[in-house]
Amino acid sequence: MNKLSITPVNNGPLKLKNNSGEVLKDMFFFQDSSIDIENNLFLCRCGRTSSQPFCDGTHAKVGFSSQNELEDEIIQEYQAEKIKVTFNRSICAGAAACVRGFPQIYKSASVDWINPDGGSVDDVINSIKACPSGALSYEIDSHKILESYEIEKFEIIKNGPINIKGKVELKNVEWSSFANKEKFTLCRCGASKNKPFCDYSHASLEGEEYTF
Repeated sequence: MNKLSITPVNNGPLKLKNNSGEVLKDMFFFQDSSIDIENNLFLCRCGRTSSQPFCDGTHAKVGFSSQNELEDEIIQEYQAEKIKVTFNRSICAGAAACVRGFPQIYKSASVDWINPDGGSVDDVINSIKACPSGALSYEIDSHKILESYEIEKFEIIKNGPINIKGKVELKNVEWSSFANKEKFTLCRCGASKNKPFCDYSHASLEGEEYTF
């Protein structure tokens, strides 16, 4: 059994359950501070709680819906000589680590914005490893390769999603295509169409009266 599991509560928060029987340290980070996980935590995903990142019941007051409204995934594939890159826009959290770190490969203003031949195979692989959401993946010789992590980590991004790495069980969800079950981002602004996953909808909330 995994040490940690997450269950999205219908029209409610994310239930983070500690299955280990011990206090888990140095796994959960909020505003650069580590929070020990002793029992269960309930994490807000409507974006309106007054006790971020934890749920305070506000989802019921604002009529939060956890319904997944995604109709079609947006999948883009880019084939180079030695590697194939796949991008699932529907689970991209907009971290832009790829564009900032590897501008020779990624051009955000372009229609065909990924050029795998713009760098070495190692550059492409490292750029995909830098993606926190798992929206980028790759194949070599028609073999899909996904990173695996031995250490679990939760990172709450201010005005952004929850970045999760490691062997954490996410229960009762339908995974998006090409997703990595050991590296994914969960929405906590309430606006994602692909709940419980982040789809970068938090960017559309810039200028709203609340922060999360």
